[in-house]
Amino acid sequence: MFARALVLIAALAACRSVTLPAVPGATKISVESVSIEPVGDTSVVYKPVMNLLGLRKQSLLFPERTYNDYRLAEDRRRLQSFLAWNGRFDAEVEAPVLDWNTNQTGVRVTWKVHEGPKYTIGSVEIRGAPEHEAAELRSMIHFGAGSDIQMEPYRLERLHLALHLQEHGYGHARVYSRAFVDRSTKRVAWVYYVDAGPKTTIGSISVVGNAQVPADEVLARAGLKAGEPFSTERAQKAELALLDTGAFVTAAVVTDADIARLPEFPDSGGRFAPEQVDANGELVPRRLPTELSVRVLVAEAPRRQLRAELGVEADPNRFDAFTGARVTLRNLLGAQHHLVLEGSVGYGWRFDDEEIASGLYGNGLVQYLHPGDHIDGRITGRWRDTLYPDALLRELTVGPGLRAVPAPRVLLELDALFRVGQTRDLPMLDGSTAGSFTAEESRGGVLQGSAVIDHRDERVEATRGWLVGATGQYSPGGALGDHRWLQLTTDARLLVPIRQSVSVGLRVGTGWVLAADEAGVPLGPRLFGGGAYGNRGYGRDRLAPAAVDAMGSEVLVGGRSLVEASAELRFLPYRKQVGAVAFLDLGGAGEALDPFAQGVALAAGIGGRVRLWYVPIAIDIGYRILDESDPGLSLSRVQGFLRIGEAF
Repeated sequence: MFARALVLIAALAACRSVTLPAVPGATKISVESVSIEPVGDTSVVYKPVMNLLGLRKQSLLFPERTYNDYRLAEDRRRLQSFLAWNGRFDAEVEAPVLDWNTNQTGVRVTWKVHEGPKYTIGSVEIRGAPEHEAAELRSMIHFGAGSDIQMEPYRLERLHLALHLQEHGYGHARVYSRAFVDRSTKRVAWVYYVDAGPKTTIGSISVVGNAQVPADEVLARAGLKAGEPFSTERAQKAELALLDTGAFVTAAVVTDADIARLPEFPDSGGRFAPEQVDANGELVPRRLPTELSVRVLVAEAPRRQLRAELGVEADPNRFDAFTGARVTLRNLLGAQHHLVLEGSVGYGWRFDDEEIASGLYGNGLVQYLHPGDHIDGRITGRWRDTLYPDALLRELTVGPGLRAVPAPRVLLELDALFRVGQTRDLPMLDGSTAGSFTAEESRGGVLQGSAVIDHRDERVEATRGWLVGATGQYSPGGALGDHRWLQLTTDARLLVPIRQSVSVGLRVGTGWVLAADEAGVPLGPRLFGGGAYGNRGYGRDRLAPAAVDAMGSEVLVGGRSLVEASAELRFLPYRKQVGAVAFLDLGGAGEALDPFAQGVALAAGIGGRVRLWYVPIAIDIGYRILDESDPGLSLSRVQGFLRIGEAF
């Protein structure tokens, strides 16, 4: 260890002693300022080019670039190119004005530019596209006649067009971009040349990087076979299918297709080989094979993996602290036969009026996983404690299940479980006020299924996209259980960007408990709302119907219907540590199937978002505008929430 430390110190010392060679023309003359002065009217924003110049003033974020004659000449060409890049093809940049200080140790640089007329798009054309793809490609072009010139984004459109063709089976597809400038009319004719190549198939296929998982199992999971059609859409689906097994850290499907591997910077529009242009200046299609050589590159995940967590959640009615760990043992029982062990323990303090109640709760999981060709199998045993405002629910479930990802961002799950649920620490209730609630132990089979389609840009801090999900749980009762019930829940979210850092988030969650028999509905399937992830006018699980105990006090027992809707105006700057939201939450919980039978819950408020390392912290302050459904247990109309994670 000591020897390693010495080596590290020596390496750091060596790094410090390295002196980089001077740039040709370098001086120690300070650049005191750089300014651009357009001659006449201007509509060009020069801020993007300022930090790209070879000479630059010292700032808090950027180091100084001292005076250099060569870089000064380069800057003149940079400005000329920048103006052309924005459609000013007749622009002229004068020689710079240099204002030296008295002792020649500093200089102020001024550029005078003549922007000239602004060119616009005269026409947009796509040539050489496959007949059945031409209309779709044309609809992907987001500019047309009369549009301003934006060279970089317009050139990059060619990559999107090529990707579309590759996704539809043209594995060799390339698209080139050319702009033809007419200086007499001040118009630009934009042409995209398409060289789609033939429809491609898999000629040969191999797996690279696998050690624990045999190649045939990798290919079976990926769903790729020699002789079958190939497209990048199919390749992406294969990559996601492999990653979804949890057995691989990375997975990539690569081919020997004749495509542009990396985008150029700046993008030139694509380079033609001499043989690709005929005597009339038209594109000559490449002669390409239909079969591709395909390789599946994988890096296997560690055989043993430990993940630990520590967290808190708080509101005026409750404070929770918890810790947990998850151990994954991959390929423990053979290739693609994994074992997962998970456990957590928490302690919750509940504040009701002037009383403080506390309780310890925990969770445990043992799960066997076997990713299949298209469907994953599992056997799950779970013990879970849920601490409600007036009771502790302890559940034990065990049984087999299936999981499938039939398409990217689509998840389907189905489990057949045996469940035992016990309600503990619940006060004795007045039977006449308990309605359909029962505190009895509940045993029986439960069939559980869910479907989720998630098209958000990310899970933690989404700013665009949408999600829809639905879950159903059915306990048949009779010979298969103590109680009969059917719980249906839905979740829908929509995020609409307004500006780069501002978006609107909408969320609606619903739940119903149907088909109850005379034995009543136990605590497990009943519905509770409120809290940091629900209606922020109520503490956690406090938006719920109540019964009366033997002392005449109200006891929250959950409902058979629940609706919670939220609207958020979100200010979340990209890669910044601080953000903010303003929200409006509406909800209701009912003992029967009308969630608003006891009134409407409405709250509004503001919140802050803080990003510390990889920990997203949310702090919300909500004001309960309407509290018709409040059972009288909340401390005040003002509610404060602390959580880790995002509601959308």
